[in-house]
Amino acid sequence: MKLLPTLAALVISLLLCPAGLRAQAAAPALQATDAGSVVRSLVDAMQANDAARIRALFAPDASQAYGNGRPKSGPAFFAWLESDIIERKGQVDDAQFAVDGNEVIVTGQFRNNRGYRAAANFRIVVDDGRILSWQMRY
Repeated sequence: MKLLPTLAALVISLLLCPAGLRAQAAAPALQATDAGSVVRSLVDAMQANDAARIRALFAPDASQAYGNGRPKSGPAFFAWLESDIIERKGQVDDAQFAVDGNEVIVTGQFRNNRGYRAAANFRIVVDDGRILSWQMRY
């Protein structure tokens, strides 16, 4: 029964800890799953062409679509991510973010290493800290 005094000491220390310190300790975990932070991490990883970081931000069943076209998901999505984003060093210049819950709209200027440029208008949906869907709304 030595566990009870230890548990009681933990509860007391949490109660005595200032609220600001508890919030600071919890903040990093919150930021990791916040939709805006996840999408900003994607744009940063694209700028650095950090392939491992880009891949890690997506859910295993992520999907991508152009406009209202049929979405690619699973292995087809990851093949697209490799060829169209990672290999071509796709990135968004002057990115602007509009966050609404788990949905993030990214605007700016998309470009890649093959000279392609277009106004970016992406709708990205995040679930549980990972990107679930990416719609290109050109």
